[in-house]
Amino acid sequence: MEAVGARRKIRIIGVPSTWGAPGPGARRTPARLREAGIAAWLADAGLEVQDTGDVAVAPQGDDDFPGAEQVARVAEMARGVRAATASALRDGCLPLLIGGECSLSIGAVAALAAHAGPVTIAWLDAHGDLNTPATSTSGLLTGMPLAIALGHGHAELLAVGEDTPRPAGAATFLLGGRDLDAGERDNLAAFGVRHIDTHTTRAVGPEEVTMEVLGVPEIAVMPPEARARLAAADPAAAAALAGSPRPPVYLHFDVDALDPEHAPGVYYPVAGGFDPSEVATLAGYLCASGRVGVLAIASADLERDFDGRTIGAIRDVVVSACDALAMA
Repeated sequence: MEAVGARRKIRIIGVPSTWGAPGPGARRTPARLREAGIAAWLADAGLEVQDTGDVAVAPQGDDDFPGAEQVARVAEMARGVRAATASALRDGCLPLLIGGECSLSIGAVAALAAHAGPVTIAWLDAHGDLNTPATSTSGLLTGMPLAIALGHGHAELLAVGEDTPRPAGAATFLLGGRDLDAGERDNLAAFGVRHIDTHTTRAVGPEEVTMEVLGVPEIAVMPPEARARLAAADPAAAAALAGSPRPPVYLHFDVDALDPEHAPGVYYPVAGGFDPSEVATLAGYLCASGRVGVLAIASADLERDFDGRTIGAIRDVVVSACDALAMA
């Protein structure tokens, strides 16, 4: 298995799907962010940008209920995401997935695990996405993708990653997660997922959260220049960094992790979320480590945006992450 290291090439992969979510508006999320200039945001950070277009998604009717009867189509889409993500990784690119909903993670996590071994998941979200068919009261597939990535759920969706190592619960971090239903809370404990809520994230700060997610010492989350100076002055610190766990990270940014004041263009707005600078700082620290293997933006419905606030907030997060990637 090939290790994931810092990359200066980034590949945009669109996933215009609403199979895992209610309403059709998110289909245009990849197109809307391209129109807003996401390729230029990445290039301005010093990254080489490729855009391979969109993964094929089966035709979707506005009245199609995104529940169990759509599992086969979601699985088809997830296999397409896995193939596109795997191709980017083989070509030495960091995949940037842009989709309307979180089921794109099913294929993306599988591709990263096949490429680089067991994955750490950093899942920024207002919700848990940890339901299974047994615990969901709605049947909505959009409430299940993190559980599926961990190996729990519809058999046809689990099959997308059945030949890869599943992420461990202890290496899976729900960051935010301020609106969890009873089934998700039960599964959070049963699966061993580590929940760092919005309040705790703020209280301990992005450096501490990053060190916990990565399982590394403080030097690993310093800016590269400061890291190099400390390593030169303190060989023991450099040795600690070299000997620390080095898992690849799937960094998932569900836009509703942000407070709706800053990001109204989402399906399920929940008060009390992060502001863009908080998510931007945390994403920047994670990306500065050089361990992020896949970056995903999901669950925006930019047809619901107001005064460009959601696009502006996404831009803040993406720019921070990519500035860090370019330096890592």
